[in-house]
Amino acid sequence: MSQLSFDGDDTAEALIPERPNLENLREAAAACKACPLWETGTQTVFGEGSPQAEVVFVGEQPGDREDIEGRPFVGPAGKLLDEALVEARIDRSRVYVTNADWRQRLFFLPKPKAWGLAYSLSSFGGPAFLSGADFDTGRVVHWGYVGTPPRTLAWLCAHELTHIIVGEHVGLARFRLPQWVWEGLPDYVGIENRQSFEELRDALGDRPVDIPMMIRYGSYPRYRLLVTFFLERKGWSADQLLQTRLTEDEATAIMRADAKR
Repeated sequence: MSQLSFDGDDTAEALIPERPNLENLREAAAACKACPLWETGTQTVFGEGSPQAEVVFVGEQPGDREDIEGRPFVGPAGKLLDEALVEARIDRSRVYVTNADWRQRLFFLPKPKAWGLAYSLSSFGGPAFLSGADFDTGRVVHWGYVGTPPRTLAWLCAHELTHIIVGEHVGLARFRLPQWVWEGLPDYVGIENRQSFEELRDALGDRPVDIPMMIRYGSYPRYRLLVTFFLERKGWSADQLLQTRLTEDEATAIMRADAKR
């Protein structure tokens, strides 16, 4: 196989196969000399697992055991991951694992109080933890309770990873974000087949948020309603939303005043 080399145009686009798939990307990575790592590494450590996986575990750069064996997550951290997957009753072959110098990381922690937890560490990203999952049905499993749509496994992954991405985007300013933005935007991103602003407003009415409402419309239905209003009715950009300091009461007053026009 001919060795691939970096062409110096500040991107690695030229190194990607014309019709990329896991197999030819693996071959391209094995022959790559785009950075000095090939001079000191024993071999390429490519990802492994199901190509149809709904969850991808992305760790830091490979360690010494990974370098020797050419497989991801086979060192001490890999053993810890295997134990966590067994406790969560998740078949490792059903997920995809890989090593990279990357920042978003998704893990399973079987016994948190919440369904999911995201630790956004300023502009450096951070891990997200999910309590458990049933991959056959795409549902979240928490202490024996199986979540129902729209709060699916895909929704929860999108919700928690949105927290991390927002934290990376705004840095420490995330601690000044109104709660309705911090929780409402991830729900807006994660909900599949989400309602229009009018549909959601009419469905929620003036009722207080309760468990049946959360089961049917997501964990933060009123926050999502405000986010939907400002994004879809007022035409705000995501950056405008993340820069606002409107309180929930102020945002609600603007929404209600708009409805009276």
